[in-house]
Amino acid sequence: MARVCSEIQEWVEEQVERPIEEWVNRQEERCRDEPCNWWLLCLNKLFCWLVWVTVRVVTWVVVTVGKWVTRVVCEIITFVLDVIGFIVNLILSIPIIGGIIRTILNWVTEIIWRLVGLIDFFISLAGGRARKKMYFGVVVPSVDGTAIANDVDIMTQVNATIAFYDTTCNINMIFTGICHTDIAPPDGGLTVACDAEGFFNDWWLPGSYFEFAAATCKFVDGFRRVIGYGGEIVVFVVRNVTPDTPMRGTAGCSFGSTHNYVVVEARPTSPILLAAHEIGHACWLPHDGGVNNLMSGNAIPLPATATLTNLQIATVRSSKHCVYI
Repeated sequence: MARVCSEIQEWVEEQVERPIEEWVNRQEERCRDEPCNWWLLCLNKLFCWLVWVTVRVVTWVVVTVGKWVTRVVCEIITFVLDVIGFIVNLILSIPIIGGIIRTILNWVTEIIWRLVGLIDFFISLAGGRARKKMYFGVVVPSVDGTAIANDVDIMTQVNATIAFYDTTCNINMIFTGICHTDIAPPDGGLTVACDAEGFFNDWWLPGSYFEFAAATCKFVDGFRRVIGYGGEIVVFVVRNVTPDTPMRGTAGCSFGSTHNYVVVEARPTSPILLAAHEIGHACWLPHDGGVNNLMSGNAIPLPATATLTNLQIATVRSSKHCVYI
């Protein structure tokens, strides 16, 4: 079921159908209470009921029938687009050539949508932050039939991410669920290097694995990852992210607009805002020197103290992943 189709239906029900239904109910009550004027042969009461019946019929024909016809047409169109997106994503999962095309495509779409969103960037920078939305989901590899991470640990990060971006950026983080994939990952799919090695590995088998697993796990609205606008950020759970340093271990990684995915370690000892931190990188936020900043390069702060600057908020909100519709 295409998300955009269900969202359109929900909007129609909330903004159109419900107000009309409330008016119809009020009209029905008014007709019941309408006094019968004998000198009009009670035609005033009859007219009131005729209005009520007419509105009820028109509402059913125009709103109810129209809503479902629109939903069916929308579902068909988005399914076709998702099939096309799935085929494109399979092509992009081909090692080397697919990886290079994928990198170029991701950056081109990011730059295009950044330019389109410049006005929104400056409005957000000035404090005007109308409600936007961003999709994200989790993919968990299984090895020998066993998931490499616990859903409870994953949901801890998911819930913290939703709460943080809601209160800080007025972004509705729409979680698309956890997908347990049985597609066997290469070694690089479980141990990911967050350096130049990791960047070029994305053009080889590890990147092909992530792209293929995302295409099969996150089929719905997959065409958005191709065109960029509103593309879902896929959070892949891995066993280890390197390099680790004596001062601070690396627990997650993102290469910004290069990928439509980020990787995190999901375990009880992982920072609660780890996924939120990596999603920030995916939206062009670099590390920040502030101790309490979400993007701190030294330590990821606790939810109660995590912050973003106005510039950071505007940058996230103008990302291709963050949209109105």
